[in-house]
Amino acid sequence: MKLKIFSLFAGLLFSLTALAQNERVGVNTRTPTEDMDVKGSLRIQTLPKTGEGINTDAAGNYDATKSNLYAPDRVLVADDHGVVGMMNAVWPLFFYMPSIVIPTDTSDPAYDGTSTFEIDLYQKYFDQFTPSFPASSAQNPGATSTLPVLARTELDYFVTYYDNTVFNNVQVDDNGHLRYSLINPASPDVTEKTFMNVVFRRK
Repeated sequence: MKLKIFSLFAGLLFSLTALAQNERVGVNTRTPTEDMDVKGSLRIQTLPKTGEGINTDAAGNYDATKSNLYAPDRVLVADDHGVVGMMNAVWPLFFYMPSIVIPTDTSDPAYDGTSTFEIDLYQKYFDQFTPSFPASSAQNPGATSTLPVLARTELDYFVTYYDNTVFNNVQVDDNGHLRYSLINPASPDVTEKTFMNVVFRRK
């Protein structure tokens, strides 16, 4: 029995050693491409919960006392090849832009004087997520954080709906600038149709 156990251990050790290439370790593959490359499923039987003590201290070193409490703020994601990476847990992959008024009056500053209106969608989002106008914003008195704001270049911009009996020539550029014209500029009154749905997606 002891001989069989030793043979099994030796065989496993030999297999792992044989699969290591250029300091990379492969499981079920002889050509690992990352530091650890598993060809197959992965199982982790014990995962810490938020607030539990862990053996890794704040500096990333071992701590047997588990004085550092687990406080996750990242999500593991993978690409098409199964390479695992990290994503900020604060942000979903996409979110709706905060509500704004879509101007239809040619006296509005968004009108360019010819036939086109232009709105900086990103700036509107930035202004609402970093409120600097106490008269038109509020938060709970015990708030201990602020809303996170992504950079302009970290987002893709989508107009997922507009009424094509009200608007035409609707375009949004890579910097989040929305441009559009009115089907009937002589009737710019706001109705239930003068809105657009805008979605931001993290790149």
